[in-house]
Amino acid sequence: MKTFTFVKGIIPLLTLALFAVTTSAQTVTLNPSATQNISTGGTVNFTATRSSNSQTWPGGNGQFTYTWSSNPAGVTFTNNPNTTSNSSSGTVATFPANGTYQITCFVQEGGGLNATSAATTVNVTAPLPANLWATSSNGTQISAFTVSNGTYQSGPNNIFPASFPGTTTGGTTTAALGRSASPSITLGHFYWLPNTGNNNGVVEVFAATSTGANVTRIGSIDFNGGSGSDLGFVRLGMGPDGTGWILAGDGTNLYLAKFISNGVNPVSISVEDASVTLSGGSVSTFQNGDLCISGAGNIYALANNGSGVTQIFIGFPNGSSTTLTKKWDLVTPASTPFTGTVNGVAFDLLGSIYLSTGDGLYYIDQNTANGPAGTVQCSLVRSQTGLQDLASNAFPSQSTLPVTLINFSASYRNGTTTLTWETENETNFSHYEVERKSAAAEDYSDIASKTALGNTGRSSYQHIDNINSLTDDVVYYRLKMVDIDGGYKYSNVLMVRKEKKTISGITINPNPVMSGDAATIRIESAASAMVTLRVVDMAGRQVIQQQNRVNEGINSIPVNNLNILQPGIYIIQMSTGEELSAIKFSVVR
Repeated sequence: MKTFTFVKGIIPLLTLALFAVTTSAQTVTLNPSATQNISTGGTVNFTATRSSNSQTWPGGNGQFTYTWSSNPAGVTFTNNPNTTSNSSSGTVATFPANGTYQITCFVQEGGGLNATSAATTVNVTAPLPANLWATSSNGTQISAFTVSNGTYQSGPNNIFPASFPGTTTGGTTTAALGRSASPSITLGHFYWLPNTGNNNGVVEVFAATSTGANVTRIGSIDFNGGSGSDLGFVRLGMGPDGTGWILAGDGTNLYLAKFISNGVNPVSISVEDASVTLSGGSVSTFQNGDLCISGAGNIYALANNGSGVTQIFIGFPNGSSTTLTKKWDLVTPASTPFTGTVNGVAFDLLGSIYLSTGDGLYYIDQNTANGPAGTVQCSLVRSQTGLQDLASNAFPSQSTLPVTLINFSASYRNGTTTLTWETENETNFSHYEVERKSAAAEDYSDIASKTALGNTGRSSYQHIDNINSLTDDVVYYRLKMVDIDGGYKYSNVLMVRKEKKTISGITINPNPVMSGDAATIRIESAASAMVTLRVVDMAGRQVIQQQNRVNEGINSIPVNNLNILQPGIYIIQMSTGEELSAIKFSVVR
């Protein structure tokens, strides 16, 4: 009978080893993990979560300490450090200075494992100036927002209370707001209209400086000539040249008037069109809404009937022949009708659009303004009650486009580039310009133009460009997509590299080759290179291989070991590692 001797200490060690094998390593993740962009003095709420499948290491006490840190230092954290048995811990990080910071969390179990999270990057920049203005507090305050690319920064911050000295219509809250870029972007004047339910067609205009000083009634106009009809819709937008545009409606007729602003000085207001023509819409929709003006002088008119129909029309003022054409029906990100009371619309410098409603501030990103069948999605920027009209002093020449570029590709062969692209929803769209640039050129040049087919569904286009005469080996292409109002945006850039073969003009002599005889390959090389010569049969099996160095110019290379080939058809392949050339030959008896 065999006997076993147990060595003291072996069993505990085995037990520890087995435990270590089955124990998961501790990991820590941060939320948010994506790069954050905030203003100086701003905060970010972080949560660190340790892996839920980790086990307490032998000797660990089940208590985990979460310690937050930044690189470089200078960020302050709440609840730091924090010891808990929970699988997560949160903190509020405050960033008092500009810079780029890496935020991490170190988690240590008492007597056990530890781990450090991957870093989250936070870019901290100086606070942006206000770039959007609203009538807030249900139209009693002129206030400022700061937004950037659809991201809320701050606001509404009250600047001054809306007032109406010398009013004859008895308004006490604002119906419309505009801001000019005169005498400068930062010092532009405010212009607004009082909100009066029984105005008998009379509209007054008030003005103030950028700080709300010198509030003055600068003019008025009677739209219907004393007929007594009230205007249910009256809105104001300022243009890039300082022209103020007033759009007014009584449910059956839409009026357009204008004035040339002059600070807080009196102005003359005149009717531009006493019956604006609508294409694709109805005057009855203009119960709520607003207007803003692009850098090209086009009117973007927002219309809302309060019952789920919200639309944007565009058109250029043309005296008594002004036409506004419906561009979009507005929808939510879920593609349902954009409902509620929609009161304001304004541009940002990039050509995107902000909307104010009864429940907040919304955003139309011009880079994604490509909904099917003439719709466009609006995304919530800031939940906020009490907002009325909206204004900015941004007048972008490039405004939101409705066309969707589904794909854009290029292929090159024998000195010719073939460009193809496919689009969708060409509502109110004009044309495509094909632009080309060589590597040595400083800018792109137009090489072709394609008129849009105007389909709401998909459209396909092609342009063939012969570049044999170009000396550059690399050529770049892009599309300029132009809307009917002159706005435009660019596609992605495509690079085409002209083929430049090292080896060309390959021949074999003699062909066919007599069994047992020699043969020579003749090739032309554009540069000195090492080439690999392979002979393969028609089944794809390699039967001969050799390497040779070739020089620039004409080269003759003897093919070795041809005597081993049986009669039949073969292929000679010449490869530089980047290029492959081939020629067929036969062996006969």
